[in-house]
Amino acid sequence: MYSAEYLARYPFFCELMQSISLEEMHDSLTGTLARPYLFRFLRSLFEKPEPFMMAIVDLDNFKSINDNYGHRTGDEMLAAIGSDLCRFVGESGVVGRFGGDEFMLVCFGVTDYDAIHAFFNAMNAKGGVFRKNLVVRGRTIFSTATVGCAVYPKDADGFEALFALVDKALYRGKSKGRNCFIIYVPEKHAHLEIPTLARRSLYDTFRHMAEAFDAGDDAADSLGRAFATLRDNLRLYRLLFLDTENRLYDAENGGFLCQAESPEALIADGLFTARSLDELERVCPSIAAVLSGLDFESVLISEVRTGGRLFGYLLCCPEVRTRHIWQEHECVAAFFLSRMLAQRLDQEAESGPW
Repeated sequence: MYSAEYLARYPFFCELMQSISLEEMHDSLTGTLARPYLFRFLRSLFEKPEPFMMAIVDLDNFKSINDNYGHRTGDEMLAAIGSDLCRFVGESGVVGRFGGDEFMLVCFGVTDYDAIHAFFNAMNAKGGVFRKNLVVRGRTIFSTATVGCAVYPKDADGFEALFALVDKALYRGKSKGRNCFIIYVPEKHAHLEIPTLARRSLYDTFRHMAEAFDAGDDAADSLGRAFATLRDNLRLYRLLFLDTENRLYDAENGGFLCQAESPEALIADGLFTARSLDELERVCPSIAAVLSGLDFESVLISEVRTGGRLFGYLLCCPEVRTRHIWQEHECVAAFFLSRMLAQRLDQEAESGPW
C-alpha cells in the first residue's frame, strides 16, 4: 500500500487525503490504488503540461488459474503481482487496479519510445515482474501479461482519447498472442479498430494458413508459406522439422542442423509443450542444445502424422529468451499445420519435406 508520504508528492492526493483515509484510496486486495481515485488522479493530469505514459497490464490466462487452483490462489497471485508492480514502478509513478486481472500504470519520465521499450523489457526480464515463477499457496505458477500503452500529450491530449489508444494497443497485443507489450505508434496502429482486432479468430488464422499452404509448389514450400502466417498472427518466430531418421532441419530454408534424439517419449495427444528446456534436455539433449544456441527458452512440438503414419515432428519456437506459456490457440494451430503437412507428404509419398 502506498504511504501517505509517497502520495503527498502529488497535489491531487495531498488534497484528497484531507477528506478521506489513506486506506479508502487503496484497492483492498492488491494494495494498489483503487480505480475511482486512480481515474480521478488521471483526469487531473490532463490539466497540466507534464507528459506521462499510461498503460494497462492484463494478466494472461488468469481465468484458468482461478478455475484450476481456486479463487483464493487467484487472489493471492493478484496481490503478489500488485506488490511487484508497485516495487517495479517505484518513484516514477503509481499503479492502480483497473479491474479484475488488470492493472493500470501511470509513469512520469518514461515517455519516449526507447525509454518505454526498455521499461517493459525490464518488467519481463529477470528480477522484474513477469515471465517468472510465482509460488502461491504451495503452487508454482508461471506468470505473463499483455500490456498496451500510449503517451500524453504526444499521442492524445484528453482522457478518453488516450484511454482509447491504450485499449487499442492492448487488444493488438492480445491479437498477437499475448505475453507482449505494445507501444502505441500511429504509423502502425492508427488504422486498427478494436472490433476488427477482437474478431481476429482461429478461423481467420487457419483460413489464411490453409490458403498459404495450398499455394506452395511442394511440401517444403507449402510449409514455409503457411508458417509465415503464424509468424505474423501468433508471434511464432522459428520452425524446425525433425524427420523419422531424427535429422533436425530448419523448416524455412531446409538447412540441416544436427542428428538428434526422438521426442516420442514426451508426446501426449500429438503435442508436447514446455515453457523451459529442462524436460526436453533430459530426453533430447541435442535438440535442446540447438534451441538454446538460438536463444529460445521454450518449444512446442507437434507430431506430423496422418492415417497411422508418422512423418516426423514440427518444433515451433516463440520469441527468443522467453519462457513462453503456450496458449490453446497456438497448440491448435501447430496441430493443424502438422496435419496439413502430413496429408501433403502422404499424398506425395514422401518421408519428409527435405
